[in-house]
Parts: sequence; C-alpha cells; structure tokens
Amino acid sequence: MTKVVFKKPVKLLILLLTSVLITTASAAVYYSIMMQPSITITGATIAFAQGNDWPSGSTLGANSTWVSLALKAYPNATLTYEQPLNVSNTDSASHTFRLRHVSITPASGQPQVGNFTFINFIVMDTDGVSQASFNYTTTSTTWNTPSPTSYLTLPGSTQWIIYVETKATAGANSDIVANMQIAVDVQE
Repeated sequence: MTKVVFKKPVKLLILLLTSVLITTASAAVYYSIMMQPSITITGATIAFAQGNDWPSGSTLGANSTWVSLALKAYPNATLTYEQPLNVSNTDSASHTFRLRHVSITPASGQPQVGNFTFINFIVMDTDGVSQASFNYTTTSTTWNTPSPTSYLTLPGSTQWIIYVETKATAGANSDIVANMQIAVDVQE
C-alpha cells in the first residue's frame, strides 16, 4: 500500500507542473501597433493612347488604363498594325513598365489554336527602335506564351508605340477568335 500512496503524489506533482507550463506558455504578451493610411485617387502616370493605326471596333477605357483591341489575322499572310496603340507617360519623370501574359483563349490543346501562326506585340520608342518583343506563337494546338519583358524606361512626357503583327495558317478557318489578356506592369 505504501507504493500506491507514493505514486499518487508523483502523478499529482506531474499534473501540477504540466498545468503551470501550459499556463505560462499561453500567457504570452500581445500588443498592437497602428497604421493609418491615407489614399488619394490620382490618374495613372502610364496610360494607353490611340495610335495612328487604331483598329476599327477597338475600345479605349475612360481612364485610359485598359484597352480592347479588335485585331485580325489573315491566312498565310502577315498583317501589320504599325501604330494601333501607344503607351504614354503623362508624368514629367521617367517610369518603367513591362508586358506580362495573363491569359489566352482558346486554351492550348483546343483545335482552334492550330489556326494561328503568331501574334506579335513589339514596343517601339519614338525613333522606331524596337525596345521589346512580346510574341505569341503556336506549335500545333499549343500556344507558346511569352515570358514577361524586362522593365523598359519610358521617359517623361513621351509616347511609345505598340506595333502588332498577326498571321494565321494557310488553311485557317474563318471566324476563329483568340482572346488574350496582357498586363502592363508599371513601376512608379
């Protein structure tokens, strides 16, 4: 019976130490720091502007931060849009931007993709020198989507051209549409 009495105090001591440890661990000190942001709505410093070769049926958003270009592609012929769209720096200071792929439909694996050969976007400076190429090409029914361009420095109060070339395969079906979303990432 002596052994039973001895085991109970040891178990009680272990239970008491465990509860003290749990209480200590859960008694962490918390505090808060405050942040009070003030956000002012301003116009975008980098925006789109219609080019001299603005495609019929295209739409420029009211604040010039989005655009829907209505482009065509001809079977077995390269169609060139020399100045469908400009990217404009409305600030006096230089800013950087890049082109980045977001999405495209029809998705790779769909038979409609095989109707296209390429859709190329080329950023050209005021002297007509290519600064970046952003080229969508196809292999069978797979889109080869471009990697983001490196950041380009657009001088203040300047517009650069986004030049576009399209081409469909020789036996392309009419009325096949490719919809793509391209982000223009701007560093302020």
